[in-house]
Amino acid sequence: MSWSGVRSGLDLLRRLPRVSLANLRPNPGAKKKEKRRGRGIHGGKKSGRGHKGQTQRGNRPRLGFEGGQTPFYIVIPKYGYNKGHSYRRQYQPLSLNRLQYLIDLGRVDPCEPIDLTQLVNARGITIQPLKRDYGIQLVEEGADNFAAKINIEVQWASELAIAAIERNGGTIITGFYDPRSLDVLCKPVPFFPKRTTHSKTYAPT
Repeated sequence: MSWSGVRSGLDLLRRLPRVSLANLRPNPGAKKKEKRRGRGIHGGKKSGRGHKGQTQRGNRPRLGFEGGQTPFYIVIPKYGYNKGHSYRRQYQPLSLNRLQYLIDLGRVDPCEPIDLTQLVNARGITIQPLKRDYGIQLVEEGADNFAAKINIEVQWASELAIAAIERNGGTIITGFYDPRSLDVLCKPVPFFPKRTTHSKTYAPT
């Protein structure tokens, strides 16, 4: 834009009044005069509601009511698209970025084998067996920045996460734990005073 165009634009802005609450107006034709209803001879007879019935008297039924007929949402049968969703196993995600952060803080010792107990004690992840949590899944977020050599055990891992750990010379294994064994691993201290041995881990079903 040339200097003359800039100067003409500035001159136009100087001549125009400043915008304030006193000079704000809607655009022409943007607002229409509201129709007067329910005023007898001055505004119609039925006020646009028609003759007698629910719609005229203002006691309309709720949304979805079909006048006593079996409604649509009950006529249509249930489908099993989400069947068993409340029993699906959940694996809490643990990214390599988060794992590297825990190692840098000193919460996790890379020289020792890293398992579920060590990660829970380091407050790196929360496992709730009563809410269908079956362990940890290792995801590849932060794979480019992961530089620790570790020996870790998880319950699920992506291919990129496995490649990132093996690239640094580490090892990764997967293991299944039933909810009872998972509870013992997450909170082993309450089981010590009982002086009872925990049964063998059950196989996945």
